[in-house]
Amino acid sequence: MTNFVVEQGEVFEINMQTPSGGEFWVSSAEHEITVGFEEYHTHFGWHEGTHPEQDATDAATFIQQLQSGQLRLAVWYKGDTYAGSRPIESDEELHPKNWLQHWLWRSRTVKVKSWA
Repeated sequence: MTNFVVEQGEVFEINMQTPSGGEFWVSSAEHEITVGFEEYHTHFGWHEGTHPEQDATDAATFIQQLQSGQLRLAVWYKGDTYAGSRPIESDEELHPKNWLQHWLWRSRTVKVKSWA
């Protein structure tokens, strides 16, 4: 694992490839934990009043959910251009829930990405 970890002072960054070939990274820069998978990233501890121990636990839980397949990543494209992404439950349907969503996303395609 040390080959994947870079430390600079109090900041660390982990970069690695998932079994599916996707990019995965974790950073502690800017006094927060940021977890990235493919085109998506999320922040833990970015607002005032959070507790570092809980932030680390929440980040670890998110990573475990990705690794176990409980969470996957839905990535939308307009043509070949990235248009958005979000984590989804493994059994979540990606069909538009109403006419507005259907209209807004009519020219987009979605690709579901997983850890393994």
